[in-house]
Amino acid sequence: MNTVNQTTGMKVDMNEAQSEFLKTEFFILSWDAASQHNKIWKNPIGKADFKMQIKAFLENELLKDYGKRKVREEEHITNIEKLQAKTKELGNALNFGTCQKLLNMMCKYYWCIGLIKEQPPLLPVDRINLQNAGIKDCNWTQIEDKNEYKSIIDKIRKKAGSQSLAEWEIVNWKRKLYR
Repeated sequence: MNTVNQTTGMKVDMNEAQSEFLKTEFFILSWDAASQHNKIWKNPIGKADFKMQIKAFLENELLKDYGKRKVREEEHITNIEKLQAKTKELGNALNFGTCQKLLNMMCKYYWCIGLIKEQPPLLPVDRINLQNAGIKDCNWTQIEDKNEYKSIIDKIRKKAGSQSLAEWEIVNWKRKLYR
């Protein structure tokens, strides 16, 4: 599989096994980022199967469009709602905040290595991005719907100025360990 990283212009050559390895690692990292600060398990039985089904849904239903074309903001928000509906269907309804973090993290990883050509339309609303935007009265793990999410995105967009949200996040993001 050949892909071009749009940020660096570097061509990335990888075979199918390498691609699947990275996709799985990106899912694990995204899942951990989305679930580490909140209690998401209503029924811990079947956690592994739930996560496998969510991974398949992300890869086969949602992320495939991001690799083919520019996904607009409203479509991206609809995809977060679809992910949320899928979690409910599978018996462990996750809130909007957790679903946006999961999908946005996957998009960010895919974009950074060139699996997604266009920048993701939004960014993960999380503690780091909220702090970087100067938003103090918000807990991303408690975001319940798209309107609350869009309101937060609007505040971050003002902070980002002329930069895209994806670029603003990459430039301003720093892992806690390095602060």
